[in-house]
Amino acid sequence: MKKILLLCLNLLALGQLMAQNSLQQYTPSVLLSKGQMELKLFNNFYTQTQVRDEFGNAVELGQRQSFLNNQFRYLYGLSEASRFNVGMEMNLTTAWYGGESSGLLFTSIGPTVKFVPLANHGNFSVQSTFLIPLNGDELEKPVFINHNRYTWWTQFFYDHKINEQWSLFLEADLLFRFKADEQQNNFFRVPLSAIVSCFPTPKLTLYANAQYASAYGKLTDNIEFGRTRWYTQLGFGTKYLIRNNLELELSYANFLWSKRDGAGQAFNFGIRILR
Repeated sequence: MKKILLLCLNLLALGQLMAQNSLQQYTPSVLLSKGQMELKLFNNFYTQTQVRDEFGNAVELGQRQSFLNNQFRYLYGLSEASRFNVGMEMNLTTAWYGGESSGLLFTSIGPTVKFVPLANHGNFSVQSTFLIPLNGDELEKPVFINHNRYTWWTQFFYDHKINEQWSLFLEADLLFRFKADEQQNNFFRVPLSAIVSCFPTPKLTLYANAQYASAYGKLTDNIEFGRTRWYTQLGFGTKYLIRNNLELELSYANFLWSKRDGAGQAFNFGIRILR
């Protein structure tokens, strides 16, 4: 009886260790090994009733505007040393203006690559995605649903394990939006993000995040280039490991400060499968 009890305790401890490794090991900066696959569905629901002007003052829109973006991302490991992944991203969006829906539209699709540039620093990685817009003018006319632009999005990931229960994740992005017609202007954003995570149990993660993002492009006919707008959002979230290869995520963010940008809130739900 004692042997059976001891065996059950060992199996329970092993299961907790496997869950902990699955949840903590595969942070955004860690790559898949050869033959591994990751499928992620991330749903972002942004809603606002006001924006902020160039002085940071709230401007009422007179209606609620909401946008639901469904992002599907697939990654596959190509390197035995877990240094190179390839994949694909696809986005679908639905917009609501005053309760009237645009309907679901395929908005963009494109390839993505992820790699570790320094062999001795596996906690630092780079991910680059090139998105091709779909459905053309329907994305921005008569109302904005999503960007009708070619997008080159490069992300720099770094994470640091503080101790067994705390970790710090940092991200810096270069998000280029290239015009699709002569009426548009090229611009780019530089989002900077920080996430502090806590692991109260092997299966549960709690985190707080902050992001600041400036956009740069053409200001006026006389000023060719400069910072056009910016926002700061703060939020929190949780991840829960249903199984060793299945993770659910819920998060919330509030766009507390901005100029010439949104003043709304974001509600997010994600599913990640690792095989």
